Amino acid sequence: MRLNTLDQCPLVQPVKKGFRGGNIGFRDLMTGVPGSPGNYGLQMVHLEDDYHTPQHRHNFEQVRIMLEGSFGFGPGLIQQEGSVGYFCEGTYYTQKAEGHSITLLLQMGGPSQQGFMSRTQLREGIDQLSERGSFNDGVFTWQDAAGKQHNQDSYEAVWEHVHGRSMKYPKPQYLAPVLMEPSRFAWREVTQGVQRKHLATFNEYGFQLAQIKLAPGAQMAVDASHQAQLLFCVSGDGSLDNSSFGRWSSAEVTLGEIVTLQANSVSEFYVFTLPNFAS
Repeated sequence: MRLNTLDQCPLVQPVKKGFRGGNIGFRDLMTGVPGSPGNYGLQMVHLEDDYHTPQHRHNFEQVRIMLEGSFGFGPGLIQQEGSVGYFCEGTYYTQKAEGHSITLLLQMGGPSQQGFMSRTQLREGIDQLSERGSFNDGVFTWQDAAGKQHNQDSYEAVWEHVHGRSMKYPKPQYLAPVLMEPSRFAWREVTQGVQRKHLATFNEYGFQLAQIKLAPGAQMAVDASHQAQLLFCVSGDGSLDNSSFGRWSSAEVTLGEIVTLQANSVSEFYVFTLPNFAS
């Protein structure tokens, strides 16, 4: 089990100015195993009003939870504070900030099992490609040996450079981003002092989204016997085994573990049950 409090996760600026358009900052909360099909990155993303991207898609899965503010993903797709968005691999979307916002972002390998490129790989790839081209507003531009200019999505260009092959986008299981309003889901009592909201289950490898709420003094077992779990504390404080958590703390309960979560005050969490590609 690993647990990080917010003060252990400094805010950093973009890996390369121009890689995406506008002001953006990251807090890396928790990371998986680079190179594995289930590698992931859990981040807190700070965005300002000038942030935008052209229409693009990815070969990995994403969950976006609006912690503060709102954010747009195309006509009619505005995430308000408290909403949850699921973006499956292969689906197209755009991005346009709606003022300042803070997003909890989970990016992870999806059913195609192409994994998720680590931030270290991303940084190194950007630095190397910058020697033969330029990044601007989400587009990588370079000239070939014949002097012909080429434009390519920034992330796609870096991924292909890092992996040494063309990216193959899977056909999306969902044809558009899925936006959810957790406030419209009902709490169900699990045990005394513990309630749960099941928000969704996606893909054949068992990825799940849920919320849990613990009353003061309540405790529950977090069972990762069959699938690893990530927890993000929205509010409250308490302990996870022998580690203390507070607001905006994050934890990974690794595959095979069972740990005890106990609340000192009313505590709410998002819970991500990660896909198990070995089963």
